[in-house]
Amino acid sequence: MELIILCAAAVNAVLGAGDYSDNDAENSRLATVYSLAKYGTWHIDRPASEKAIPFEQGTIDKVMVNGRLLSSKPPMLTLWMTGEYLLLERAFGWDLDDDDSLDRLVRFMTMTIVGGSYVLVGIFFAKIQRLFKTDPLTRALLLFCVLFCTQLWGYATHLNNHVPATAMLMIALYFGIGLAKGRLAPRLWRFAIFGLAAGLVPTLDMPATIFVAFAGFFLLVKYPARTVLVAGALAAVPLLVHAGAMWNATDNLLPVQMRDDVYLYEGSYWRNPQGIDALNEPKGTYLFHMTLGRCGLFSLYPILLAGMAAAVRALAKPRMPNRGLILAGAAAFGVLTAYYVFKTNNYGGEAYGFRWYIVAMPVLLLMSESIFETMRARWKWIFAGLMIGVSFYSALECARNPWGANRQWTCRLFLGPSCGVVWPEN
Repeated sequence: MELIILCAAAVNAVLGAGDYSDNDAENSRLATVYSLAKYGTWHIDRPASEKAIPFEQGTIDKVMVNGRLLSSKPPMLTLWMTGEYLLLERAFGWDLDDDDSLDRLVRFMTMTIVGGSYVLVGIFFAKIQRLFKTDPLTRALLLFCVLFCTQLWGYATHLNNHVPATAMLMIALYFGIGLAKGRLAPRLWRFAIFGLAAGLVPTLDMPATIFVAFAGFFLLVKYPARTVLVAGALAAVPLLVHAGAMWNATDNLLPVQMRDDVYLYEGSYWRNPQGIDALNEPKGTYLFHMTLGRCGLFSLYPILLAGMAAAVRALAKPRMPNRGLILAGAAAFGVLTAYYVFKTNNYGGEAYGFRWYIVAMPVLLLMSESIFETMRARWKWIFAGLMIGVSFYSALECARNPWGANRQWTCRLFLGPSCGVVWPEN
């Protein structure tokens, strides 16, 4: 059953991969790919006497450093895209200046980088379950949920950093938890893979680092020398690449989102944001709508509440199996939530649901394993089936079009839009 679900995910990743869609996030990265490949620079603007770089005018995700425009996106994913572009250009002559080639390039990058990551999430999610000898029915059910009842389904066929970050997180958790709990033999290569995957997570989705930090702590307690010397050394590789790219591009190691001097340059969209980007809700209201309201993690994907139920049970039952791991997952989720409550205001922009929670979704489902394995009453399974059904419907809506504010059924049915803009259906 697990193989069938994984095959369905792979087919979705290949057949569903989209063409060039002309959105801000995509244009921001493609502008940098174009500049790196053709001019060898991170700058996405050109002198007035030269032709402007395609894609630069089509994105608000840019900053100005020393009078030059740069993408505000972290560099690691863009570097990978640039490598793929150079290979495809040399092999097939595909060029970003050609519209037909552009569609093929974006489709290929999406299939390999994002679609491939989506399948990896499923593979390593299932492998983590097998570490704990989860029964076959629960394994198959939760694997289906993570791949087709979360935002992963919708974003698996569009260029983004969240799905690759989630894949690296699942790989790191598999090796980290397996080694820390004694389910995997402590071979050096396993520490190396843990370190490499863990080091890639912050370069792709920095707030997700909280999850690998907890996993790394468990590993450090049991194997301090190998964790520091092997896992630490391999983790340093992507981190140093990221740091080098940041320094080369911005003369600074800080993320550009933390630097108002470059983010709020004269003429920046973010000086006068529009629509959902201009929200200024009370923090309590924002927290409600990112968890239980119109963009809510648990209102759109209520099956994830099982993970929180497991955390409550773990608090109440000191002898519960894997109690420490479940509570660590809940604590990491709490830290992630607090970060987004106090550091953001727009629910991830024009997206279906709160896309910044994508990395947390497999973690919550892994936490819920003990809930499903112990369910016996028929009414509980009926209730779980309803939650899965709602989650599947939300994931299906997200898969149809993951970009655009206020498209969620929660907005249409009873909560209304989060701002004075209602986006039409395509």
